[in-house]
Amino acid sequence: MGRTSQKPEKTIQFPARVICIVLVCLVAYVPAVRSGFVWDDDAMLTENSVLKEGGLYRCWFTTKQPNYWPITWTSYWLEHKLWGLAPAGYHITNILIHIACALLIWRILIQLNIPAAFAAALIFAVHPVNVESVAWIAQRKTVLAMLFFLLSLFYYLRFDQTGKRVFYVLSVTLFILAMLSKGSVVGLPIVILLCVWWLRGTIAKRDIICSIPFFAVSAVMSAVEIWFQYNRSIAGDVVRSDSFLSRLAGAGWAAWFYLYKAILPANLTFIYPRWKIDPANLVSYVPGLLLVVLLALAWRYRRSWGRPVLFALVYYIVMLLPVLGFFNIYFMRYSLVADHYQYASIISIICLVVGIVHRCLGAGVLRIAAALIMVTLGTAAWQRSSVYRTAETLWYDTLAKDPNSWMAHNNLGLVFQSQGRYKEAITCYRQSLRVKPDHAEAYNNLGIAVESQGGLNEAITCYRKALDIDPNAYIAHYNLGSTLLKQDKLDEAAVHFHQALKSRPDDAQTYYNLGLLYQKKGNISEAITQYRQAVNFKPDHARAYNNMAVALMAEGKLDEAINYLQRAVLVAPDYVEAHNNLGRTLLAQGKFDEAIGHFQAALRIRPDFAEAKVYLERALKSRQKSSP
Repeated sequence: MGRTSQKPEKTIQFPARVICIVLVCLVAYVPAVRSGFVWDDDAMLTENSVLKEGGLYRCWFTTKQPNYWPITWTSYWLEHKLWGLAPAGYHITNILIHIACALLIWRILIQLNIPAAFAAALIFAVHPVNVESVAWIAQRKTVLAMLFFLLSLFYYLRFDQTGKRVFYVLSVTLFILAMLSKGSVVGLPIVILLCVWWLRGTIAKRDIICSIPFFAVSAVMSAVEIWFQYNRSIAGDVVRSDSFLSRLAGAGWAAWFYLYKAILPANLTFIYPRWKIDPANLVSYVPGLLLVVLLALAWRYRRSWGRPVLFALVYYIVMLLPVLGFFNIYFMRYSLVADHYQYASIISIICLVVGIVHRCLGAGVLRIAAALIMVTLGTAAWQRSSVYRTAETLWYDTLAKDPNSWMAHNNLGLVFQSQGRYKEAITCYRQSLRVKPDHAEAYNNLGIAVESQGGLNEAITCYRKALDIDPNAYIAHYNLGSTLLKQDKLDEAAVHFHQALKSRPDDAQTYYNLGLLYQKKGNISEAITQYRQAVNFKPDHARAYNNMAVALMAEGKLDEAINYLQRAVLVAPDYVEAHNNLGRTLLAQGKFDEAIGHFQAALRIRPDFAEAKVYLERALKSRQKSSP
């Protein structure tokens, strides 16, 4: 198990180089610290059920989350306990994890006897391609998985050097944690064997035996990852409908695309245009064939120049394999490539380029070149980090790179809509539909925006178009039902609410709207049933409690009504109507003091609430009359 030992670094160099990596990272990512939440950071944080009661159990022991990444979810849960939803804390954590990854890469490269290890780690630390993984909070999964991946590899190499089993057990454990963070590092078992080959020129039977637990973890967790991706994250959405041959050709395109961005990180963008690959055109397969030829040549000359090329390319391809397009990933609805997909693979290309410069030009020239490259890439990383300041800046930057990005137009519209800028939102949705006329989500969002401007009929048309494109779109059924309810088209609205419940049988708001609908129809018992369902799935749904109580009051069930109204004001102390209704019910039972208290509470919240004033006067007079 032994190998050639490394000469220890000068003690004065080690802390200086650690400080250097830390400082350049912090400087490059200063803009990220001041950034907020973008795109699906909401799903990861502000709307993540893991932050609610029972959330940790849900993410570890159920299949209700979109992905099985319990370590990642737990990290969010812990941080939420520390600083709530202040984005700076999450950004700082991502940056610190990235720094730890860069430091580990440096130490691992030293263990592997790879030249210019520090320069390679430094370039990885500030490479602008990595900004997406670090500055985007939702990519915590990527940097966290990489951290555990590197720790696992580090301790396996320690085991390989010393033979101490504790390092082996630690390595396997860390790999499990990596896969529980995100399955993108599934290639570690092959990387371990690749590193053994690099160090000793061969792979022994003992090495294969030692790799078996890693392959077992990889197989089991990959199956779990794929199941969640197809059954929860994608859940029936059409991500890609192309053939295997199209995907095979696309894999070659993607590999060269990432290689290009690693060497020349220009025109980086959040969403790259989605390629159209013709599997019938033989030219489509040329990039893949070139890669195979390059690998074959490297293998042929593996005893000379081909050795480092083979090592770098095999690592690069193995770590990219999960995202080359053979498996459906939800993000591939928008683009077949993304900067964050190569966070774990890019280091081998950096090492290869740095190694070539070191061999051809010498250590002195390399130091100068590395300093210049560090400044250039660091500046680019700083600028790229600034793009993630807000969702608005992110989508503007994306559209500057690709004006036909239908997804960016749609998401910029969502930003404007959240700010109450409905006219600008409508323009964005129309732009999105101009580029992609079959975009059901944009039609739905356009419907919401025009409805907010009073265009109910136009909104209904938009929702219907969304459903023509995607008949199972839950949100379009819900929105169409809600709009029809406003127009008192009750029977048609009910159809769409029930269709929505087929996709989301646990959606409290749909049950609540059905309650309103049946209440309007005069079917009080059915309305109560729907409200009960609403509070069953959302125990803090104050309006459902209030409306259910009003329905019960109509049936003369005052005690039960009081019970639900008390729950309403408990979960929503400022709910004026609930206080007023509770006061009315208590007044009807002759509980004057309690009734007066709730009428007064309603008027403290809304001093001009005329109905509460009338009932307060009535309650005061009734109490006075009842006094001896």
